[in-house]
Amino acid sequence: ITYPMLEAEFQGAAAIISANVGGYAQIADDALNNQDICAPISIPSVSIGVADAKEIQEKILQGKTMATLIVDNIVEEGGVTYNIIGKIPGKSDEHQIVVGAHYDMYFNGFQDDSAAVGLSLAMAKAMIDSGYTPENDIIFSMHGAEEWGSIGTQYDWTVGAWEMVNTLNPEWTDKTLAFINFELPAYAFGTSTKTASAPEMFSMISHFTNEYELTPDPTKVFPDGIDTEGSPTYTYSDDFSYYIAGIPSTVNGTVSADSVKDGSDFMVNMYHSNYDTYETYNEDVMEFNLQYYGALAMYIDAHPALYLDFTAQYDRILESISEETMQLSDVDMNLYMQALDNLKQSAELMTQKVEQINNDYNAAKINNDDEAMKQLWAQGKELTKQNLAAFKFAQDTLLSLMYERPIVPHEAPQENIELMSEIVKLLENGEGDVAVDEYVWQVNNIFEWYAMYFSPEVIDIQNEMIWGESNADNLYWGTNKGFIKADVEDATRSLMLKYGTDEIDFTNEIQIYKEAIESQKDILKDLATKEISDINELATKLKLNP
Repeated sequence: ITYPMLEAEFQGAAAIISANVGGYAQIADDALNNQDICAPISIPSVSIGVADAKEIQEKILQGKTMATLIVDNIVEEGGVTYNIIGKIPGKSDEHQIVVGAHYDMYFNGFQDDSAAVGLSLAMAKAMIDSGYTPENDIIFSMHGAEEWGSIGTQYDWTVGAWEMVNTLNPEWTDKTLAFINFELPAYAFGTSTKTASAPEMFSMISHFTNEYELTPDPTKVFPDGIDTEGSPTYTYSDDFSYYIAGIPSTVNGTVSADSVKDGSDFMVNMYHSNYDTYETYNEDVMEFNLQYYGALAMYIDAHPALYLDFTAQYDRILESISEETMQLSDVDMNLYMQALDNLKQSAELMTQKVEQINNDYNAAKINNDDEAMKQLWAQGKELTKQNLAAFKFAQDTLLSLMYERPIVPHEAPQENIELMSEIVKLLENGEGDVAVDEYVWQVNNIFEWYAMYFSPEVIDIQNEMIWGESNADNLYWGTNKGFIKADVEDATRSLMLKYGTDEIDFTNEIQIYKEAIESQKDILKDLATKEISDINELATKLKLNP
């Protein structure tokens, strides 16, 4: 509702009342939906159900009428929230594993995220009751301000988690082996399940799922088993604030890049609505997630060398490359591919060493060889320190955002160049409407869609929130991670004015896009050149000591 609200204010409205007719809360006409407002304080805004909206529309058609609306919540600045933590002490406090969820919610928030809090605490209780003494500290962290934590920013969610690892405990980035996060953990999303994670954790999760003897059997709950092909995490949950800070992170597979793209019945029907209640509870799913992720925490805890596989980072970067576009931008592809080859070689050798140490340790444990176990544990811990430092460097340098979409930095200008090139071709053929329908709105990660439908004054607010110097300290997990927009708003607005008309002269618009393409090429070249250096540096950080 952010931009309709801002537009309504700009047009002189005193308040805005909205009802969801698509996207969310589609389960019933009396469903209410709440979302965060990524904007400065504006006019009062309230969400009502479709049934109430229809009744109001009918009354308006009948003539002037009076109505009373009671709103029982207040939005105000300067609020306080709390992160609540507990610890099961390990034999060493050098490293730790963090298990968490968020306790703030909309309405009853049963799945999102009360069930996750219950699961986290149940895991802690099970470990304590069993007498389990971990090798490393296990921290249980319940975060506040996940749903909404700041005013006047496009990055206003998962703020409590961001503050946890950037303000309260910055040292966690050096010592946290993994953050295991939970979202909607008692809902049956399908016949299979998966774990979303940092790419470097794909191999670990596959090994744990397919080869670890204590991993629970999923077939009672998920007849099609567990998908271990690797699913990248997304920005919609607390694990991303940990991940982008440089901490290996996972979330049960409800919030991943794939699930965001494909959607789900829960997200469409019940997400952030008054229908997220106990009636959605699936005890079998809850029990499986408790057992599976409890075992994952113990698996990570029991191995001397943290199993991070940076060949997945190599794969991620390789898949992001559009070689033709990069060559047109004068990127030295020979140097780029050579850097990637260096990374792959170092990553493969590091992964082999981690696997060797962990396998040797497990063999020594079976043979009750305490001296070998001690030596291998010490060797594994040194590799863990090296890999955690490399992991943080990788996220600091090779993880960026197109608004809320995780990317390799060069992908932003690369994508814009390709979209704008298609637009120019269509405009040169006089196909302005086709250009608008298929490509114009997608430029700048669909930010041009907003320029198509909202006033320049509203887009100015958007630009200031994301790119303005005055708001640079209000970006949280988006800090220093944004992309540089293609300057095409004038062309976007002009094409919308001509849309549906007989106008076929697009000379000015073509010129704007061509200039923007050249500018984005320069940006692409600069980013790719930096990536060559960063990829080589990452390869160096992964090299094994003689």
